[in-house]
Amino acid sequence: MRNSRNFWRKYRWLWKCAEKPFLTEKLIHYFRQIPDYRCDREKRHDLAEMLVCVTIGFLCGRTTIRRSLNWCKNNLEWLRKHMELKYGIASPSTISRMLSGIDEELALCAFMEWIGEIVDSKNTHLAIDGKALCGATEKTKCAATPMILNVVETVRGLLPAQLPVDSKTNEIAMIPELLNLLDISGSIITIDAIGTQTAIMEQIHEQEGHFVLTVKKNQPEAYEEIHTFMDKLEAEAAKKKKGEIPEPVMRKKGPERIFRVPH
Repeated sequence: MRNSRNFWRKYRWLWKCAEKPFLTEKLIHYFRQIPDYRCDREKRHDLAEMLVCVTIGFLCGRTTIRRSLNWCKNNLEWLRKHMELKYGIASPSTISRMLSGIDEELALCAFMEWIGEIVDSKNTHLAIDGKALCGATEKTKCAATPMILNVVETVRGLLPAQLPVDSKTNEIAMIPELLNLLDISGSIITIDAIGTQTAIMEQIHEQEGHFVLTVKKNQPEAYEEIHTFMDKLEAEAAKKKKGEIPEPVMRKKGPERIFRVPH
């Protein structure tokens, strides 16, 4: 057993170094699939390289464009081992113009394809939840808070997929589209009460997944049915303790379905 702190620090550093070529070379491969909308006379910095610089900066904990680019400038020598960066790191204003003009859906799909090589969505726990981007409210034209629907792989805390929720729709309509992007066979899907819909449960079943859903009193029939079922299970357990032969409550086999009934 090696208990030295220096050993584990060195191990973590070697692990980070091993990840770096993967994070740059593979990511730029996917970003090159995004068409460059700029005319030739306005091109100086490569589109895919700019996207990689912003993404790598955010992955390293720099939560603004300016801080991400500062991190890239401090690591320019290492970045040039994996990208040309002929004119260095682009300015924040150049990056902002680029981000406002690219096809955001294609950029999102490219990033999700890259994440898909890192995170396996099969045989794991996937949590689906919508989040409001409160900090972006003032930047939208209609001053409405934008929403985004995330899938979180809870073991590592990474997001294998996400989709924006249009202001004219809601999370219920976007959950099936999000599930179509993933291979969820053998995985347990958890969603809050908004996802307790028959169509969503059937889709998870068809994709060979399992689900854990919340049922509230705004769905009275399902709520009462589950309470009745749980009462039967308690009665069955009591008969077993007394040595009696209980009547089987669960007769049909199929994908595991778990409902959490709040008190």
